[in-house]
Amino acid sequence: MIIANKNGLNDKWARLIGIPVIVILLVFTSDNRGISTSSKVLVVSIAKYVVYVIIYWECSRFIFLYMRNRFPALKQTARRIIIQSLVMFFFILLAGLVIAGFNHAYPNGSGEPFLAEYEDIIRKSLVLLGIVTIIYECAYFFGRWEHSLYESERLKKESLISQLELLKNQISPHFLFNSLNALITLVPEDPKLSVLFIQRLSNVYRHVLNYNEKNIIDLGIELKFLDDYIFLNKMRFGENLHIVYQLPVNLELIKVIPFTLQMLVENAIKHNIVSGKKPLTITISKAGNFIVVKNNLQVKTSGVESTGTGLQNITNRYELLTNKKVEIVTDTDFSVSLPIIYDSEL
Repeated sequence: MIIANKNGLNDKWARLIGIPVIVILLVFTSDNRGISTSSKVLVVSIAKYVVYVIIYWECSRFIFLYMRNRFPALKQTARRIIIQSLVMFFFILLAGLVIAGFNHAYPNGSGEPFLAEYEDIIRKSLVLLGIVTIIYECAYFFGRWEHSLYESERLKKESLISQLELLKNQISPHFLFNSLNALITLVPEDPKLSVLFIQRLSNVYRHVLNYNEKNIIDLGIELKFLDDYIFLNKMRFGENLHIVYQLPVNLELIKVIPFTLQMLVENAIKHNIVSGKKPLTITISKAGNFIVVKNNLQVKTSGVESTGTGLQNITNRYELLTNKKVEIVTDTDFSVSLPIIYDSEL
């Protein structure tokens, strides 16, 4: 009947049904229904009740929506309800005074003193606004609960997609095949370097096993993993692949989503020419509240199909976890800016 979400409130049917029902209850519980059986008096009473209920309902709804937008976070619920209750209480006092004055000026046969009528209106107003508030608060609570479940399921789905993408493309059998080929060539030439190569390759796959289910990790941990990954690629491309770091020394408070830097480096290597004539330079830097991964554009004209799945996956996961957008810019260079995640935001 009521659907509460972050874009608005769909309560059309609640208002269409709730207002007439409350009017009927007020008519049948009115203290003066036996004083006069005049149809004219009855019609006037019903008309006044309709006007009063609509005013109360709509004002209560306005206060609720304003307070919900003013204090949207769940941790602000207690503060929002306290302020909302105070505003509604003063609204009841003022509205009750106006209605009692109107009824006293245009009596319908009750003959009650002004103060007694005012107290009666206050009691009914408290019940009426209490009912309306409970309806909207329950709708808001269950709406947020449903939304949090939806976001949780969506995040799980994105995490699964990320893992599949990681296994299929980023740390793929093709990458392992190339690494083993490089190792076969390296073993007879430099046994000591071969041992280091095997250690780095082991580190890469150990990192995948340890962190493929994590949503957030320290930037320092991601960079250590990236160093191992880049080392393996430099054994293949040599000095044709340049990696430039322009990051602050203190990285303890900065978090990133696992494998995002590796995925961006892999994309740059996968889609661009890496050769002696056209070396590829990848720069990883901090710019404001972003970690920026940038490479010079020298796109391969054949042999590689770009689906954009990896970039879209990174973008979706950052929006889900941080409500921040990943910025992608294509000019003479290709750059992807990842929003920095701080400890204080978690």
